Amino acid sequence: MTWLFLGIGAILVVGIALVAVGSAVSRLSGTLRPAVLEVDDAADWIAERLPEEAAGQLSLDDVVSVVGWYLEVFDEAGLATEHGQELGDAAHGTAAGSADASGQATASLDTVLEHVVARATQLDEPLDAASVAMVAELMGAYMAEIGAFGVEAEQIGRREGNPDRG
Repeated sequence: MTWLFLGIGAILVVGIALVAVGSAVSRLSGTLRPAVLEVDDAADWIAERLPEEAAGQLSLDDVVSVVGWYLEVFDEAGLATEHGQELGDAAHGTAAGSADASGQATASLDTVLEHVVARATQLDEPLDAASVAMVAELMGAYMAEIGAFGVEAEQIGRREGNPDRG
């Protein structure tokens, strides 16, 4: 008789655990995962992919500076949070600091490039504009890879019922 109660108890415990885990997984599967950018990781990723010509002209500190300038535009547009560099819903669009048709803040990637190159050429020892532009282009690729914007962000936005996301 004891074995019967132990067996029924084990089945109940496993059943309750499966229901609890299943409901948590289904609830979280529809949750949008924020794109969190770590500056050091981004700089390392970009430095590994820089062409030799640009890598020879920029140090890792220069790449970190360019990443920071890149993020300044997103911050000015209201797309970065206080908890790191977590991007908002729409990370590109018409112009920095503007809003799209749905009222979401946007930042133009052309504006980002202009800002980054302008900051690089205003230094006491200006950085090569072409190399800085390559870093900015790779930063855009990195942001798309982490899901901050691009195809994955658009698909997540559509799944969440927001066709303007991305």
